[in-house]
Amino acid sequence: MLETTPGPRIDRSHIKPVTSREELIYLLSRASELEHGLACIYLFAVYSLKNDASEGGMTETQAEMVRGWRRHLASVAVEEMLHLAQVSNLLTAIGGAPNFKRANFPMPASAYPFGVCLTLEPFSRLTIERFVTYEMPEAGILSAEQHAIFDAMRARVLDAQGGGPATVVEDDSVSFEPFDIDFTTVGEFYHKIETGFHNIPEAVLFIGPPEAQANARFVDLGGELTPVVDRASTCAAIEMIVEQGEAPTSAHPDAHFMVFDTVRRQYAEALAEAERTGIPFEPVRPVAPNPMTRFYADTSGGAIIRDPLTHQVADLFNITYDTMLLMLLRFFAHTEESEAELEHLSRATLRIMTTVIRPLGDVLAQMPIGDPEHPGMTAGPGFGYNRDVDLLPHKRSAWVFFGERLAELAAIAATLRLQPTVPAQLEEAAAALQDLAAQFAPGNGIHSGATQAAELRQVEASLGGAIQCIPNGPYVVTNVEHLQNSRGEPIPARPQMALCRCGGSRNKPFCDGTHAAIGFTSHKEEDRVPDRRDTYVGSQVTVFDNRGICAHAGFCTDNLAAVFHVGQEPFVDPDGAQMDAIIAAVRNCPSGALSFGIHGVEHRGEVDQEREPAITVSKDGPYRITGGIPLFDEQGNDAQRAQGASREHYSLCRCGKSKNKPFCSGMHWYVDFHDEKN
Repeated sequence: MLETTPGPRIDRSHIKPVTSREELIYLLSRASELEHGLACIYLFAVYSLKNDASEGGMTETQAEMVRGWRRHLASVAVEEMLHLAQVSNLLTAIGGAPNFKRANFPMPASAYPFGVCLTLEPFSRLTIERFVTYEMPEAGILSAEQHAIFDAMRARVLDAQGGGPATVVEDDSVSFEPFDIDFTTVGEFYHKIETGFHNIPEAVLFIGPPEAQANARFVDLGGELTPVVDRASTCAAIEMIVEQGEAPTSAHPDAHFMVFDTVRRQYAEALAEAERTGIPFEPVRPVAPNPMTRFYADTSGGAIIRDPLTHQVADLFNITYDTMLLMLLRFFAHTEESEAELEHLSRATLRIMTTVIRPLGDVLAQMPIGDPEHPGMTAGPGFGYNRDVDLLPHKRSAWVFFGERLAELAAIAATLRLQPTVPAQLEEAAAALQDLAAQFAPGNGIHSGATQAAELRQVEASLGGAIQCIPNGPYVVTNVEHLQNSRGEPIPARPQMALCRCGGSRNKPFCDGTHAAIGFTSHKEEDRVPDRRDTYVGSQVTVFDNRGICAHAGFCTDNLAAVFHVGQEPFVDPDGAQMDAIIAAVRNCPSGALSFGIHGVEHRGEVDQEREPAITVSKDGPYRITGGIPLFDEQGNDAQRAQGASREHYSLCRCGKSKNKPFCSGMHWYVDFHDEKN
């Protein structure tokens, strides 16, 4: 673990202090662009990493490690968005406006004074070293020995990009034009900004209304958003940004510099282990650098996505990203919104990040780019600006615009998911867009929620009703109209819905993307109850039971204890009650583990009932499926069932801990799973 030198000697004499509001606004706007750009770059690397051993090139153990890297890199990207939010509050406090614009990728080394290109690159040893270089602490913080290591790393990064660092400018002349060319690290950049808050009198500087700043209660981006009202709160906010990014000591293991350096060392060790053992380790998807749907005027090159279907998905990603930024800008520069409306905007933009942009990024990283200059490579998301991100200044028209745009995106996603070659994660994004479009839909008219739902049902009519398991993700439910809570109350259903199965969503029963943040996996456990069907023959009725699929709802043992014995063998006494009572108990089993027979012939048809397809969210337990809804596994195949299990009714895990995923194994009892809202 890295340690700082005792009493760091930091020389910032080359940094010219900021003395005017104009320069301070300019520098904060540049800081916004930098934080925004870094978030995109880090996320691109996340999407370039494989998510499961089924993608090939990794063992299960290696895949678990790589998923950890994905989570760590993604958490850094989220904190970059927190920094962007904090800078937006700083701008508002001094009379500026939030800035969510940036140049398209790739950006040249000259874009920022630290002299490192901002470019979308797949995960590699050089890429992670570049990330370490971005977050390098200021000179004098690390020991001389550590500086030697990281200076050599920085030299490799600069050599690979074909250019050296920018020259630090020392200029004592009087200038009214703002500039940002006299710093070499992000920390120095923010400390230069901090000089403005020290040099300009508080009474003069803080002219922005505090109520116009983003409310910290509505911003859930991995840290605390600080309200900026004076010099002290400003310094606290800036120190938070610097500490989260560059703090190199053992006291700050989650600082970006430390996260990247830890991943760098783990990757090097994993490559060395693979070479020593001969066990392949290929954790990176073949993603092309700097993918784009078209060349932009502000870029120096890139890889054009020429595959028609991939191009459409990339367009969907870019327009969704554009919409999210417009909504963020409205949130940070709000005028007439109520507290409830601001919370709605904030939650919606976070939902777009976690349940639309994230799965679409994974989808694009698995789809062919179709560029002859990059044969056999996949696309990845380009984070392209197809539209300018400007404030929609009028509340009513802005909200109408958001509703129309989300409805448009939901329709596009619904059409694209019909394509058989699109990865399953697109279904997750499509479901989230339908939910968001419904939230922002007007009560009536051509864009009303009812009209949208009818149009989407028509688009997806050919699919029929089904439940699709997304790899390490939610259940995507299509064309199931009956969804109810544990009290039998209907839950509004849409043509496509993503239901949480990791147990962590704060929007249960719907998915909010938490599964990606907590490392949920959809694998079955080796120590699960064996798939074995037992037969209990009685004088009048035979009972069939498979403990391997039992959800431990207790319906049989609680209601007919004379026949079904808790913790005893044999589990079933087929002569312990009247035949009609036994048959009723068997028919009442929600997991499909039980069946019965008479005179040696199974009567499964009398156990499985004729009823409408429906999903019930049980109290602190699984989803109970009735009506024969087809279930598909992560590869899109008919889900494998246990011996003798019902296809008409079954129970799906929603606590995330089942040993027999996707089916419930009763683990919700043992992990004390609770859903207070249900």
